[in-house]
Amino acid sequence: MKKFLSKASGILLPLFNTRAAGLYLLLFAGAIGVATFIENDFGTSAAQKVVYKAWWFELLLILFSITIIVNIIKFRMVQQKKWPLLLFHSAIVIIIIGAGITRYFGFEGIMHIRENDSANSFISSNTFLKFKVNANDQTYDFNEPVLFASLGNNKWEESYLIGSDLINIRVKDFIPNPKKILSESIDGIPTLQLVIGGLNGREEYYLSMGETKRIGNVIYNFKDTPFPDAFNIAIRNESLVFTSSKVLTQTVMATQEKDTIYPSDTDSPLKLRALYT
Repeated sequence: MKKFLSKASGILLPLFNTRAAGLYLLLFAGAIGVATFIENDFGTSAAQKVVYKAWWFELLLILFSITIIVNIIKFRMVQQKKWPLLLFHSAIVIIIIGAGITRYFGFEGIMHIRENDSANSFISSNTFLKFKVNANDQTYDFNEPVLFASLGNNKWEESYLIGSDLINIRVKDFIPNPKKILSESIDGIPTLQLVIGGLNGREEYYLSMGETKRIGNVIYNFKDTPFPDAFNIAIRNESLVFTSSKVLTQTVMATQEKDTIYPSDTDSPLKLRALYT
């Protein structure tokens, strides 16, 4: 037993000495540096998949934390009352533990809270693969957490037992950064292109007749039937009109003419190439 422990300590101790700590620190700095370039060129999801949420990055932080704890004990920082060094090393461990709690038990997203308003929901940054299975007059809903990106492996496959049937679901292909393209068609429906100032600048969305879509914290409703607390758009006499429960400022981009529109049940003309705030 003693021989086994001595061999184990001989193998493990070099992984947790001061040299190892320096190596882990250099690897960590290099990893986040590479992740910065990946995020700039391929997007945040690619950086998370390749670096931040990769198993080896988590292992690196765990080894670094253990190394710091081992050195605190090895150099007897408590017994020798080396409080500044103890405080510095302990702070690093606490930060990594806090990051781990946030990683596995926290939630990340965006919450829109207007002035003098309240909110009890937020838009999650997590992505899910959503699909339904209809069997035996029943509908089964599935929301599987996934992380697809323009880099890395995007394969996903899972099996489900629905009644007595085993169903295999597999993602055939992933198209990064898709763009919607409008084309004229005899069977087409009226569609609006909405340009919105978002967190990342100009954002474009499409809203077709018959759709109700939430974009940010605003609900856009392109139907003849109004939707409560939404920006309701309809076609009346071959012209676009809208109603809203909010006070709006309308700015015509060509002339910079501004107008204030107050909440009303009466339809107001929706001007194309105009900014509504």
